[in-house]
Order: sequence, then C-alpha cells, then structure tokens
Amino acid sequence: MEYFARLVRRINGVGVALGAAFLVGMMVLIVANIIYRLAGHVITGSYELSELMIVVTVAFALGYAGFQKSHVAVGILVSRLPQRWQAILEAFTSFLSMGTWVVIAWASSLIFFERWLTEESEMLLIPFLPFRIVLLFGLILIALVYLIYMVMALRKAALK
Repeated sequence: MEYFARLVRRINGVGVALGAAFLVGMMVLIVANIIYRLAGHVITGSYELSELMIVVTVAFALGYAGFQKSHVAVGILVSRLPQRWQAILEAFTSFLSMGTWVVIAWASSLIFFERWLTEESEMLLIPFLPFRIVLLFGLILIALVYLIYMVMALRKAALK
C-alpha cells in the first residue's frame, strides 16, 4: 500500500504542476485581455480558453486538496473519542468521500462516452474530449486518495 500511495502522490504532483501551469496561463490570458481591452479590442476566444483551462486546474487541485487534508473537518466531538473509534470514523468518512467521488466520476464518464467526439467550443472549435479526460482522471485521482486514507485508517483501527 505504501508503494501505491507514493505512486498516487507522484502522479498528483505532476498533475498539480500541470494545473498550476494552466492557472498561470489563464492569469496571463486574462491580464492580456484586460490590457487589450484598454486599446478597444478583445482577444477572441479568451472566455472559452479560460473555461477550458480552469477544468485542468480544478481537476488536479482536487487530488492535491485531498492529500493535504485541506477539506473541512470538524473534530470537536471526534477528538474526545478513543483512538480506535477516531480511526474507525476516519475510515468511514473516507469511505463516504471516496464513494461520492466515484459516483461523480461515474456520472462524468457517462457524459464522456455519450458526447465523446461531438462537442467543441463555439468560437475556437476546440474539442472538449481532452478536457473531459483530464477531469475524469482528476476525479479518479481524488477517489484513490480517499481509498488510501480509508485503508490507512482501517490499519490504524486494527492496531489500536
């Protein structure tokens, strides 16, 4: 399991770097569009490009947030429980989180296979296929993160 966790973390690191690059590119595009508007012009398709770039950024930010445990957690009651029960509750919440992301990934895959080569952006005619693949990959990645946390919490509960 340790090898699998390291592999998912490495893949996530590459994804975060890619997402950060897209975020910087989006910021440059928006600033350039603002400056260009001052001259009375608009960069054609900048809104569409921003929409597509945010998909990559968000898809990989999900896994990063999962690994950093930067989601909302309320520990007022749980912190008063014994260590074993804390681990069991952590495993349960990780299972619920994983299940939620699996359902979202499944629904996204249905949309992906239904519309797979038919959709493209209106103005620039950029196909949505690569962006749907990245989104689906990011959703699977966050589900794997919670699978890792669930297994680790179950191990912790078994040892206590």
